[in-house]
Order: sequence, then structure tokens, then C-alpha cells
Amino acid sequence: MRIFGILGRMSTRAFELSTRVTVSPELAIDFLSDLAAHRGLHPYLVEARVVETGTDWKDWRIVERPALGPFRYTIRFPARMTRTSPTTMTGDVLAAPGCRLVTTTRAEPDGAGAIVTESTVVTAPALLVGYMAKHARLAHERTYSLLAEELVERQNAAQ
Repeated sequence: MRIFGILGRMSTRAFELSTRVTVSPELAIDFLSDLAAHRGLHPYLVEARVVETGTDWKDWRIVERPALGPFRYTIRFPARMTRTSPTTMTGDVLAAPGCRLVTTTRAEPDGAGAIVTESTVVTAPALLVGYMAKHARLAHERTYSLLAEELVERQNAAQ
């Protein structure tokens, strides 16, 4: 596409986040694969709606309101979450034309809980990749910082 030529070559940035939770690895991945449950944790998420499902995947329609300086704007985009095992999942998000986030998440047993680790690769035109990676990392860091407490609250509510 011509616009990508204007914005520069495609570039990639990656980051990894981990947190410890006090639920089973399977329950942690159950929660993380349900994007609608992330409202209130993910700072930009307005809505996440399932639009199609398969045996081990769900396609979502996401609405977010990220910031550009003091201004907020609305974006709508597709995301596919695929459960690759009871304790792992991948995400593929096309956040904007030419801007893709691919996540790999695993939850490994750790005593009475799990260590949850997410690796994210952001690919975007060179002029946008820093902005995209920065905001993805900020949003995912906030989500992961609140994850353990959210899972405890949900587990307590279910009992």
C-alpha cells in the first residue's frame, strides 16, 4: 500500500511481562482469553465482543480509546485469541492498518498458583512502531499489575 511507503519500512519491537497469580494456570489463561473480562484492567478498553468462534479460537471486535498527548481517540479493530493448550494462548491483533500485535501467553505452575508470562511482538511502519509498542506495553503492564488481585476477587465471588 502507498501509505506504508510514506510512513517508512516495517519495524518490530518486542517486550515481555510476567506476574504471579494465586489461581491455577488453566484459570489464569481462561480469564486472559476472555477479552471482555479485561474492562477496568486494560486502560483503553471500552468494549470487546465475540464475533465468531471456532474449536480453539475466538474472533473479537475491540473498541479502545487510547491517548495521543492530551487527546483521546476511538479505534475499532479485530483480534483473534487462540487457545494452544490448557495453559497457553496466542493473540493476533490488527490494531490499525499495517500495525499488528502478536502475543504468546503461558501460565506455568508455581506452588499454589502460577507464573503468567506474555511475550508481545509489535510490527508497524517505522514511524509508528515506537508509539504502538509504547501504548501496548503501558496497557498490558497495567493489566498485568492488576491481574492477581482481579483473579482472587473472581475466585472469592465464585465460592
